[in-house]
Amino acid sequence: MDKKFLFKLAVKNLLAHRLRTVLTLAGIIIGISSVVFLISFGSGIQKLVTQQITGGDAFQLIDVGTGNSQIIKLNSETIDKIAKIQFVSSAETITNLGAKAKNGDNTMDTAFFATNEKYLDWSGKKIRYGRSLSSDNKQAVVNTSYLAFITKDNPESTLGKKINFDVIIPKELAKSGESDTKANQDFEIVGIIKDDSSPSVYVNAGAVSGWELLTFSQAKVRVTDRSKVDNIRANIEGFGLKTQYVGDTVSQVEQVFSVFKIVLGSFGFIAFLVALLGMFNTLTISLLERVKEVALMKILGMNKKNIQSLFMAEAVTLGIIGGAIGIIWGVVLGLTANAILNAFALRAGGDPVSVFYYPFSLIMTVVLIAVLVGFITGIYPARRAAQVNALDVLRYE
Repeated sequence: MDKKFLFKLAVKNLLAHRLRTVLTLAGIIIGISSVVFLISFGSGIQKLVTQQITGGDAFQLIDVGTGNSQIIKLNSETIDKIAKIQFVSSAETITNLGAKAKNGDNTMDTAFFATNEKYLDWSGKKIRYGRSLSSDNKQAVVNTSYLAFITKDNPESTLGKKINFDVIIPKELAKSGESDTKANQDFEIVGIIKDDSSPSVYVNAGAVSGWELLTFSQAKVRVTDRSKVDNIRANIEGFGLKTQYVGDTVSQVEQVFSVFKIVLGSFGFIAFLVALLGMFNTLTISLLERVKEVALMKILGMNKKNIQSLFMAEAVTLGIIGGAIGIIWGVVLGLTANAILNAFALRAGGDPVSVFYYPFSLIMTVVLIAVLVGFITGIYPARRAAQVNALDVLRYE
Protein backbone atom coordinates (compact mmCIF):
# COMPACT_ATOMS: atom_id res chain seq x y z
CA MET A 1 0.00 0.00 0.00
CA ASP A 2 1.12 3.54 -0.78
CA LYS A 3 3.05 5.05 2.17
CA LYS A 4 1.60 8.50 1.53
CA PHE A 5 -1.92 7.09 1.79
CA LEU A 6 -1.00 5.27 5.02
CA PHE A 7 0.30 8.50 6.53
CA LYS A 8 -2.86 10.42 5.59
CA LEU A 9 -5.02 7.66 7.00
CA ALA A 10 -2.97 7.64 10.23
CA VAL A 11 -3.39 11.41 10.64
CA LYS A 12 -7.13 11.11 9.94
CA ASN A 13 -7.49 8.41 12.60
CA LEU A 14 -5.65 10.57 15.14
CA LEU A 15 -7.84 13.58 14.35
CA ALA A 16 -10.97 11.44 14.77
CA HIS A 17 -10.23 11.40 18.52
CA ARG A 18 -8.86 14.91 18.93
CA LEU A 19 -9.12 15.26 22.69
CA ARG A 20 -7.32 11.97 23.30
CA THR A 21 -4.66 12.84 20.72
CA VAL A 22 -4.13 16.32 22.18
CA LEU A 23 -3.78 14.95 25.72
CA THR A 24 -1.33 12.31 24.52
CA LEU A 25 0.69 14.95 22.65
CA ALA A 26 0.62 17.17 25.75
CA GLY A 27 2.20 14.39 27.78
CA ILE A 28 4.89 13.83 25.16
CA ILE A 29 5.56 17.58 24.87
CA ILE A 30 5.90 17.97 28.66
CA GLY A 31 8.26 14.99 28.83
CA ILE A 32 10.44 16.09 25.90
CA SER A 33 10.52 19.75 26.95
CA SER A 34 11.49 18.73 30.50
CA VAL A 35 14.42 16.68 29.20
CA VAL A 36 15.56 19.48 26.85
CA PHE A 37 15.16 22.18 29.52
CA LEU A 38 17.00 20.33 32.28
CA ILE A 39 19.86 18.92 30.19
CA SER A 40 20.37 22.24 28.36
CA PHE A 41 20.55 23.91 31.79
CA GLY A 42 23.25 21.45 32.87
CA SER A 43 25.10 21.96 29.58
CA GLY A 44 24.84 25.73 29.89
CA ILE A 45 26.22 25.76 33.44
CA GLN A 46 29.04 23.45 32.34
CA LYS A 47 29.90 25.70 29.40
CA LEU A 48 29.73 28.82 31.57
CA VAL A 49 32.03 27.37 34.23
CA THR A 50 34.42 26.02 31.59
CA GLN A 51 34.61 29.42 29.89
CA GLN A 52 35.36 31.07 33.24
CA ILE A 53 38.19 28.59 33.77
CA THR A 54 39.63 28.59 30.29
CA GLY A 55 39.03 32.12 29.05
CA GLY A 56 39.48 32.55 25.32
CA ASP A 57 42.22 30.32 23.89
CA ALA A 58 43.40 28.87 27.20
CA PHE A 59 43.70 25.37 25.73
CA GLN A 60 46.77 26.68 23.92
CA LEU A 61 48.30 28.15 27.06
CA ILE A 62 50.56 26.57 29.67
CA ASP A 63 51.18 28.26 33.02
CA VAL A 64 54.79 28.08 34.18
CA GLY A 65 56.23 28.76 37.62
CA THR A 66 58.92 27.63 40.03
CA GLY A 67 56.60 26.10 42.61
CA ASN A 68 58.16 26.22 46.07
CA SER A 69 61.71 25.91 44.78
CA GLN A 70 64.24 28.42 46.12
CA ILE A 71 66.89 27.28 43.66
CA ILE A 72 65.19 27.31 40.24
CA LYS A 73 64.78 30.82 38.85
CA LEU A 74 62.33 31.95 36.21
CA ASN A 75 64.58 34.56 34.62
CA SER A 76 65.12 35.95 31.14
CA GLU A 77 67.53 33.16 30.23
CA THR A 78 64.98 30.49 31.12
CA ILE A 79 62.23 32.29 29.21
CA ASP A 80 64.45 32.41 26.12
CA LYS A 81 64.99 28.64 26.37
CA ILE A 82 61.26 28.02 26.66
CA ALA A 83 60.52 30.26 23.66
CA LYS A 84 62.88 28.14 21.52
CA ILE A 85 61.01 24.88 22.22
CA GLN A 86 59.33 23.51 19.10
CA PHE A 87 55.63 24.40 18.75
CA VAL A 88 55.97 27.30 21.24
CA SER A 89 54.98 30.58 19.62
CA SER A 90 55.79 32.90 22.54
CA ALA A 91 56.27 33.12 26.30
CA GLU A 92 55.06 36.13 28.29
CA THR A 93 55.80 36.94 31.92
CA ILE A 94 54.36 38.70 34.94
CA THR A 95 56.14 39.98 38.04
CA ASN A 96 54.15 40.25 41.27
CA LEU A 97 55.12 43.23 43.42
CA GLY A 98 53.50 45.13 46.23
CA ALA A 99 52.68 48.80 46.34
CA LYS A 100 51.29 51.48 48.58
CA ALA A 101 48.76 53.48 46.61
CA LYS A 102 48.55 57.14 47.53
CA ASN A 103 45.64 59.53 47.17
CA GLY A 104 46.33 62.79 48.95
CA ASP A 105 46.93 61.91 52.60
CA ASN A 106 45.33 58.48 52.21
CA THR A 107 47.27 55.30 51.46
CA MET A 108 46.25 51.75 50.67
CA ASP A 109 48.10 48.47 50.06
CA THR A 110 47.57 47.15 46.56
CA ALA A 111 48.86 44.40 44.33
CA PHE A 112 51.20 45.69 41.61
CA PHE A 113 51.91 43.62 38.48
CA ALA A 114 54.50 44.25 35.78
CA THR A 115 53.43 42.47 32.58
CA ASN A 116 52.18 43.24 29.06
CA GLU A 117 49.04 43.31 26.94
CA LYS A 118 49.36 39.69 25.78
CA TYR A 119 49.64 38.29 29.29
CA LEU A 120 46.60 40.28 30.41
CA ASP A 121 44.57 38.98 27.49
CA TRP A 122 45.71 35.39 28.02
CA SER A 123 44.77 35.66 31.70
CA GLY A 124 41.21 36.53 30.76
CA LYS A 125 41.50 40.09 32.05
CA LYS A 126 39.00 41.88 29.86
CA ILE A 127 39.18 45.65 29.63
CA ARG A 128 35.76 47.07 30.52
CA TYR A 129 36.64 50.72 29.97
CA GLY A 130 39.47 52.27 27.96
CA ARG A 131 42.17 50.07 26.43
CA SER A 132 44.91 47.65 27.38
CA LEU A 133 48.60 48.30 28.02
CA SER A 134 50.83 49.63 25.27
CA SER A 135 54.60 50.13 24.98
CA ASP A 136 54.33 53.31 27.05
CA ASN A 137 55.90 52.54 30.43
CA LYS A 138 53.94 55.24 32.23
CA GLN A 139 50.51 53.76 31.58
CA ALA A 140 48.52 51.48 33.87
CA VAL A 141 45.44 49.29 33.82
CA VAL A 142 43.58 49.14 37.15
CA ASN A 143 40.60 47.20 38.46
CA THR A 144 37.37 48.63 39.85
CA SER A 145 38.38 47.64 43.38
CA TYR A 146 41.33 50.05 43.18
CA LEU A 147 39.14 52.79 41.69
CA ALA A 148 36.99 52.80 44.82
CA PHE A 149 40.06 54.13 46.65
CA ILE A 150 40.57 57.17 44.46
CA THR A 151 37.05 58.14 43.38
CA LYS A 152 33.36 57.40 43.63
CA ASP A 153 32.66 58.83 40.18
CA ASN A 154 31.85 56.92 37.03
CA PRO A 155 34.81 54.61 36.19
CA GLU A 156 35.13 56.07 32.69
CA SER A 157 35.80 59.51 34.16
CA THR A 158 39.08 58.24 35.66
CA LEU A 159 40.64 57.40 32.28
CA GLY A 160 43.69 59.61 31.84
CA LYS A 161 43.93 60.31 35.59
CA LYS A 162 47.41 60.32 37.15
CA ILE A 163 48.02 57.90 40.02
CA ASN A 164 50.98 57.51 42.36
CA PHE A 165 52.57 54.54 44.17
CA ASP A 166 55.43 53.54 46.35
CA VAL A 167 56.34 50.20 44.76
CA ILE A 168 57.82 47.58 47.09
CA ILE A 169 60.26 45.03 45.67
CA PRO A 170 60.48 41.90 47.87
CA LYS A 171 63.94 40.55 48.58
CA GLU A 172 63.11 37.33 46.70
CA LEU A 173 62.93 39.31 43.45
CA ALA A 174 65.60 41.90 44.14
CA LYS A 175 69.04 41.32 42.66
CA SER A 176 70.60 42.85 45.76
CA GLY A 177 68.90 40.27 47.97
CA GLU A 178 67.31 43.02 50.06
CA SER A 179 63.82 44.46 49.82
CA ASP A 180 63.62 47.88 48.20
CA THR A 181 61.03 50.61 47.67
CA LYS A 182 60.69 52.72 44.54
CA ALA A 183 58.94 55.82 45.83
CA ASN A 184 56.56 58.14 43.97
CA GLN A 185 56.06 56.16 40.79
CA ASP A 186 53.55 57.99 38.57
CA PHE A 187 51.29 56.29 36.03
CA GLU A 188 48.31 57.21 33.89
CA ILE A 189 45.13 55.11 33.91
CA VAL A 190 44.41 53.91 30.37
CA GLY A 191 42.18 50.90 31.07
CA ILE A 192 39.85 49.51 33.72
CA ILE A 193 39.06 45.87 34.50
CA LYS A 194 35.77 45.05 36.22
CA ASP A 195 37.00 43.19 39.28
CA ASP A 196 35.94 44.01 42.85
CA SER A 197 37.96 41.29 44.60
CA SER A 198 41.13 43.10 45.70
CA PRO A 199 42.88 46.29 44.50
CA SER A 200 45.19 45.55 41.56
CA VAL A 201 47.30 47.62 39.19
CA TYR A 202 48.98 46.38 35.98
CA VAL A 203 51.80 48.24 34.27
CA ASN A 204 54.05 47.49 31.32
CA ALA A 205 57.06 45.30 32.16
CA GLY A 206 59.29 48.03 30.71
CA ALA A 207 58.36 50.26 33.64
CA VAL A 208 60.39 48.04 35.99
CA SER A 209 63.18 47.11 33.59
CA GLY A 210 65.69 49.39 35.32
CA TRP A 211 64.96 48.07 38.80
CA GLU A 212 67.30 45.05 38.46
CA LEU A 213 64.71 42.42 39.31
CA LEU A 214 66.18 38.95 39.61
CA THR A 215 63.29 36.79 38.38
CA PHE A 216 59.74 36.80 37.08
CA SER A 217 56.88 35.47 39.20
CA GLN A 218 55.13 33.46 36.49
CA ALA A 219 54.95 32.93 32.75
CA LYS A 220 52.36 31.86 30.21
CA VAL A 221 53.49 29.86 27.20
CA ARG A 222 51.41 29.82 24.05
CA VAL A 223 51.62 26.68 21.89
CA THR A 224 50.80 26.41 18.20
CA ASP A 225 49.58 22.82 18.35
CA ARG A 226 47.36 21.72 21.22
CA SER A 227 48.20 18.05 20.62
CA LYS A 228 51.85 18.79 21.51
CA VAL A 229 51.06 20.18 24.98
CA ASP A 230 52.27 17.09 26.85
CA ASN A 231 55.63 17.11 25.07
CA ILE A 232 56.08 20.84 25.62
CA ARG A 233 55.23 20.51 29.31
CA ALA A 234 57.78 17.71 29.64
CA ASN A 235 60.46 19.94 28.04
CA ILE A 236 59.65 22.86 30.34
CA GLU A 237 59.61 20.66 33.43
CA GLY A 238 63.03 19.42 32.32
CA PHE A 239 64.31 22.87 33.31
CA GLY A 240 63.12 22.18 36.87
CA LEU A 241 59.99 24.34 36.48
CA LYS A 242 56.39 23.50 37.35
CA THR A 243 53.60 23.64 34.75
CA GLN A 244 49.84 23.77 34.90
CA TYR A 245 47.46 23.22 32.02
CA VAL A 246 43.81 24.19 32.01
CA GLY A 247 42.91 20.99 30.17
CA ASP A 248 43.57 19.03 33.37
CA THR A 249 41.09 21.16 35.31
CA VAL A 250 38.50 21.12 32.53
CA SER A 251 38.58 17.31 32.38
CA GLN A 252 37.75 17.16 36.09
CA VAL A 253 34.99 19.75 35.68
CA GLU A 254 33.48 17.83 32.77
CA GLN A 255 33.41 14.64 34.85
CA VAL A 256 31.49 16.42 37.62
CA PHE A 257 29.02 17.96 35.18
CA SER A 258 28.48 14.66 33.40
CA VAL A 259 27.04 13.31 36.66
CA PHE A 260 25.10 16.56 37.16
CA LYS A 261 23.50 16.29 33.72
CA ILE A 262 22.61 12.65 34.31
CA VAL A 263 20.82 13.62 37.54
CA LEU A 264 18.94 16.45 35.79
CA GLY A 265 18.14 14.22 32.83
CA SER A 266 16.74 11.60 35.21
CA PHE A 267 14.11 14.03 36.48
CA GLY A 268 13.14 14.86 32.90
CA PHE A 269 13.10 11.18 32.01
CA ILE A 270 10.47 10.51 34.71
CA ALA A 271 8.11 12.93 32.98
CA PHE A 272 9.06 11.40 29.66
CA LEU A 273 8.29 7.89 30.98
CA VAL A 274 4.83 9.01 32.07
CA ALA A 275 4.26 10.40 28.57
CA LEU A 276 5.42 7.11 27.05
CA LEU A 277 2.93 5.14 29.14
CA GLY A 278 0.18 7.57 28.17
CA MET A 279 1.02 7.15 24.50
CA PHE A 280 1.03 3.36 24.83
CA ASN A 281 -2.34 3.50 26.59
CA THR A 282 -3.83 5.72 23.86
CA LEU A 283 -2.75 3.40 21.06
CA THR A 284 -3.96 0.29 22.89
CA ILE A 285 -7.39 1.78 23.63
CA SER A 286 -7.58 3.00 20.05
CA LEU A 287 -7.03 -0.55 18.86
CA LEU A 288 -9.78 -1.95 21.11
CA GLU A 289 -12.21 0.67 19.83
CA ARG A 290 -11.34 0.00 16.19
CA VAL A 291 -11.53 -3.78 16.04
CA LYS A 292 -14.48 -3.63 13.64
CA GLU A 293 -12.65 -1.09 11.49
CA VAL A 294 -9.58 -3.31 11.34
CA ALA A 295 -11.73 -6.33 10.40
CA LEU A 296 -13.41 -4.32 7.64
CA MET A 297 -10.04 -3.16 6.27
CA LYS A 298 -8.88 -6.78 6.12
CA ILE A 299 -12.03 -7.83 4.27
CA LEU A 300 -11.46 -5.00 1.80
CA GLY A 301 -7.98 -6.35 1.02
CA MET A 302 -5.50 -4.88 3.50
CA ASN A 303 -3.02 -7.50 4.61
CA LYS A 304 -1.40 -7.87 8.04
CA LYS A 305 1.64 -5.85 7.00
CA ASN A 306 -0.52 -2.89 5.94
CA ILE A 307 -2.54 -3.00 9.16
CA GLN A 308 0.65 -3.12 11.19
CA SER A 309 2.16 -0.24 9.18
CA LEU A 310 -0.94 1.89 9.79
CA PHE A 311 -0.71 1.61 13.56
CA MET A 312 3.05 2.12 13.47
CA ALA A 313 2.51 5.26 11.37
CA GLU A 314 0.12 6.64 14.00
CA ALA A 315 2.60 5.95 16.79
CA VAL A 316 5.57 7.45 14.94
CA THR A 317 3.49 10.49 13.93
CA LEU A 318 2.63 11.12 17.58
CA GLY A 319 6.31 10.77 18.48
CA ILE A 320 7.55 13.13 15.76
CA ILE A 321 4.94 15.84 16.35
CA GLY A 322 5.24 15.62 20.14
CA GLY A 323 9.03 15.54 19.95
CA ALA A 324 9.26 18.56 17.62
CA ILE A 325 6.90 20.70 19.68
CA GLY A 326 8.55 19.49 22.90
CA ILE A 327 11.99 20.56 21.68
CA ILE A 328 10.68 23.98 20.60
CA TRP A 329 8.88 24.43 23.91
CA GLY A 330 11.96 23.35 25.88
CA VAL A 331 14.11 25.90 24.02
CA VAL A 332 11.49 28.65 24.53
CA LEU A 333 11.34 27.91 28.26
CA GLY A 334 15.14 28.03 28.45
CA LEU A 335 15.37 31.33 26.57
CA THR A 336 12.63 32.83 28.74
CA ALA A 337 14.31 31.72 31.96
CA ASN A 338 17.65 33.03 30.67
CA ALA A 339 16.11 36.42 29.82
CA ILE A 340 14.64 36.69 33.33
CA LEU A 341 17.97 35.79 34.95
CA ASN A 342 19.81 38.33 32.78
CA ALA A 343 17.29 41.03 33.67
CA PHE A 344 18.06 40.49 37.36
CA ALA A 345 21.80 40.33 36.63
CA LEU A 346 21.79 43.63 34.70
CA ARG A 347 19.71 45.28 37.40
CA ALA A 348 22.29 44.20 39.95
CA GLY A 349 25.10 45.61 37.78
CA GLY A 350 26.37 42.27 36.49
CA ASP A 351 27.03 41.03 32.98
CA PRO A 352 24.52 39.03 30.92
CA VAL A 353 25.26 35.31 30.73
CA SER A 354 23.76 32.30 29.01
CA VAL A 355 22.94 29.48 31.43
CA PHE A 356 21.19 27.37 28.80
CA TYR A 357 23.10 25.71 25.98
CA TYR A 358 21.58 23.61 23.21
CA PRO A 359 24.30 21.55 21.54
CA PHE A 360 23.32 20.08 18.18
CA SER A 361 24.00 16.60 19.54
CA LEU A 362 21.36 17.15 22.28
CA ILE A 363 18.68 18.21 19.81
CA MET A 364 19.40 15.32 17.45
CA THR A 365 19.44 12.82 20.33
CA VAL A 366 16.05 14.01 21.56
CA VAL A 367 14.61 13.83 18.03
CA LEU A 368 15.84 10.27 17.62
CA ILE A 369 14.51 9.30 21.06
CA ALA A 370 11.08 10.74 20.22
CA VAL A 371 10.92 8.76 16.96
CA LEU A 372 12.26 5.64 18.66
CA VAL A 373 9.74 5.90 21.49
CA GLY A 374 6.92 6.30 18.98
CA PHE A 375 8.17 3.24 17.14
CA ILE A 376 8.55 1.09 20.27
CA THR A 377 5.18 2.02 21.80
CA GLY A 378 3.49 1.24 18.51
CA ILE A 379 4.89 -2.29 18.17
CA TYR A 380 2.46 -4.04 20.54
CA PRO A 381 -0.77 -2.36 19.32
CA ALA A 382 0.34 -2.84 15.70
CA ARG A 383 0.96 -6.56 16.20
CA ARG A 384 -2.35 -6.98 18.01
CA ALA A 385 -4.13 -5.20 15.19
CA ALA A 386 -2.45 -7.42 12.58
CA GLN A 387 -3.64 -10.53 14.43
CA VAL A 388 -7.32 -9.52 14.45
CA ASN A 389 -9.41 -12.25 12.84
CA ALA A 390 -11.93 -10.60 10.55
CA LEU A 391 -14.29 -13.61 10.49
CA ASP A 392 -14.43 -13.82 14.31
CA VAL A 393 -15.22 -10.13 14.52
CA LEU A 394 -18.06 -10.40 11.99
CA ARG A 395 -19.37 -13.50 13.71
CA TYR A 396 -19.55 -12.06 17.22
CA GLU A 397 -19.92 -8.35 16.59
